[in-house]
Amino acid sequence: MNRRTTLLLLLLVLGAVAWWLWRGSAPTTLDRPLSDFAIPDTSRVTRIFITDQKGATIDLRRAPGGWSLNEVFKAKPADVNLLLRTFKRVEVKSPVPKAAEANTLRVMGAAAKKVEIYEGGDVPSKIWIVGHGTQDHFGTYMLLEKPGEGRSNAPFIVGMGGFTGILGNRFHTKVDDWRSTELYRFRDFRDLAEVKLETPLAPANSYTVKQDPDGRISLFDYEGRPYPFDTVLVTGAILPLQEINFESILRPPAFRRDSLIRSTPNHILTLTHRDGTTERARFWYQPYRGEEPAFGQAKPLFDAIHMDAIVEDTLLVVIQRPALDRILQPISGFRP
Repeated sequence: MNRRTTLLLLLLVLGAVAWWLWRGSAPTTLDRPLSDFAIPDTSRVTRIFITDQKGATIDLRRAPGGWSLNEVFKAKPADVNLLLRTFKRVEVKSPVPKAAEANTLRVMGAAAKKVEIYEGGDVPSKIWIVGHGTQDHFGTYMLLEKPGEGRSNAPFIVGMGGFTGILGNRFHTKVDDWRSTELYRFRDFRDLAEVKLETPLAPANSYTVKQDPDGRISLFDYEGRPYPFDTVLVTGAILPLQEINFESILRPPAFRRDSLIRSTPNHILTLTHRDGTTERARFWYQPYRGEEPAFGQAKPLFDAIHMDAIVEDTLLVVIQRPALDRILQPISGFRP
């Protein structure tokens, strides 16, 4: 092998190594700053992927029925819409002074979140590096990266029109807080075929409401016998089921969760859809923890506002009692 051939082979090897390193390296830092953070048409956004420094991730994807969370759950529409408004209305307030750039980047490197914004395809159109808030809490330090171009060489102080505060809190990675609080949804209420309420500690209070495809309802007691009822009262009780949300997800210590599950629920509610699918929830009243009543007045046994529930088979949530008070009343409440 002559010297020329050896040199050519060496150059090819070095070129291959350089290409491999380039493919696996961090984004190239640009010689110029990038400041066009905004996404003018957020209807084109198909995916939002958030990563924090601890490795936690949130994957929001647009789907025909709404946004999904980590490809498993439904996402909160209001929270996703808040991000989309942020993408549209974000604006640069000022560059970071040169003297403060190094320290700003050092702090961002320890706590910033990476937000990948996709507008179709497998490559994000823009990547926001969302850092900490300014000392006056009127802005947020951010960097912009554009795949294929590189990452900005300087951070900016960023805000949003019509909003005063820090934007970083919007890009959290808490799955429970992103998860939809939807409990029951019926776009066409006639798809609800049956509502069954069981009251284990007082079986005679239990009942079943059946609805035919034309919306006509009938009422039966806990033994399956027809029961006289006021149509307005029964309709008024089941109608709120068309759209019910829970308040929050509970993650108590295992022993508390197990203790609750082993106890007898105050109510068991089963909804049957027209296609035969069912949704079952168990409810427990929370003990009263409010102020002591005035002298001579009885102390309530239970919290009048909140109760615990197991929904979706295993999910422990808090739900507001007033949302379901009419459906949880005894069958005698429907008499004409």
